[in-house]
Amino acid sequence: MSNSETKVRSSLRNFILALVLLLSTNILMGVVLINMSRATLREQINQRMLDVANSASALLNGDEIKTIDAQDAGTEKYERAMNVLRAFQDNIELDYIYGIEENTKGVFTLAIDPDRDDPAQFGEPILATDALINAAAGKPDVDKEPHSDRWGSFYSAYSPIYDSEGNIAGIVGVDFSSKWYDEMLSSNKSAAVILTMVAMTVGIVLSFIIMSQNRQRFMQMLLSLQKLENETKKLDRVIMKSSIKKLNLLPDGESEVLKTLASGENVKKQHTQAEDYSELNASIENVYNKLKQYLEYVESEVYIDDGTGTQNKAAYRLKVKKFGDRIEAGVASFSVAFFDINGMKKIYTHSGYEAGDKLLFECGKMLKETFGDDNVYHITGDEYIVLMSDTAAKEMKSYLAAFDRSIEKYNEEHRMENLLSVTYGFSVYDPKKHKDYRSVFIDTKAEYDKNLAAFLERQSRKNLRP
Repeated sequence: MSNSETKVRSSLRNFILALVLLLSTNILMGVVLINMSRATLREQINQRMLDVANSASALLNGDEIKTIDAQDAGTEKYERAMNVLRAFQDNIELDYIYGIEENTKGVFTLAIDPDRDDPAQFGEPILATDALINAAAGKPDVDKEPHSDRWGSFYSAYSPIYDSEGNIAGIVGVDFSSKWYDEMLSSNKSAAVILTMVAMTVGIVLSFIIMSQNRQRFMQMLLSLQKLENETKKLDRVIMKSSIKKLNLLPDGESEVLKTLASGENVKKQHTQAEDYSELNASIENVYNKLKQYLEYVESEVYIDDGTGTQNKAAYRLKVKKFGDRIEAGVASFSVAFFDINGMKKIYTHSGYEAGDKLLFECGKMLKETFGDDNVYHITGDEYIVLMSDTAAKEMKSYLAAFDRSIEKYNEEHRMENLLSVTYGFSVYDPKKHKDYRSVFIDTKAEYDKNLAAFLERQSRKNLRP
């Protein structure tokens, strides 16, 4: 075998190795992105389940729940609790909702079951999962794994019911089909796989086009390079400076392989090779840019709240961490505002969850229009948080006044529907009295609590008027 043929085969082998590494990185990126979006989606589904359980427990009278026993079936207090649970059963996408009591520590039985078709008996044992035990200790929680009983296989969310003295009087359990849960987690998998396959296909096609176009030139070049040994080092430097420098954007492994390909495994080159490899670099950059766009698309979906279109809890944590880093560096300047929609529980109860969700969405829309899409976060329930960088108190008051005008306009245009009422409070970071982000949020919440008390006082006086 001649020296030229050996060099051609070696360069071809390196080209194939570079292609394999490029496609492997593509596949790995797709797998990582799928897992990231799946984890975020799981967190959002769990939060939705908890929202249902928390809303139901908040509407139940703990003083009555703790006194209910088997003989109370049909009584007024029993029916009140039953009607609350049935409202959720009939209007929310869930499988079962029920009341639970803890007889002895770690032993749970069913107290109220609103199911019309196959209700469980009072006192029927309930499987004690970790989530249920946490709820009995005062912490709402969702099952990490599905559990099975005679009704099927479910993931369940649990929320404690409190009496007027703040003691746990019972627990609300909400069952969601494990099949539904798993389907929700897999809903974005197909799109991610398709996008990954498209990117892989583009990479393969571009690589073979480049290979077929350059193979003849590459072989002629290798034959000529035997006469140009004295120019090898000079030409290598020209190629590295003019074309291979763009490959620094790729991972080290791929970059080194493609640089080896460019230098022909220490084989000398002539000046026309620089132009050929510029074309190769352009093609690789094209694939890289497509993958980068795909990554940006998935990341944008990961940080958006499905129900409101605002930033979600994951995005909120990143922003809070950024503020924390700036505080430590002594360069922080930001404001925090907390918003809560008034009367949402009443709206959910009397007008249904569709009406409540519409108000929640419209409120988020107004906040985004006022403060900007990237500054509004929906954390849980009917609450929003706004995080504004480099915004002083005077500017915040101006923004809030604009927000108030948006609410007035909305209510004027929707007189025949549920009106929107929002209580809020805000605080501006002051390095003299705030040591961290949490202390700013505490001041924000205190301002909100003061404004809420004033709102409730006005409502009380209004209701007392003849």
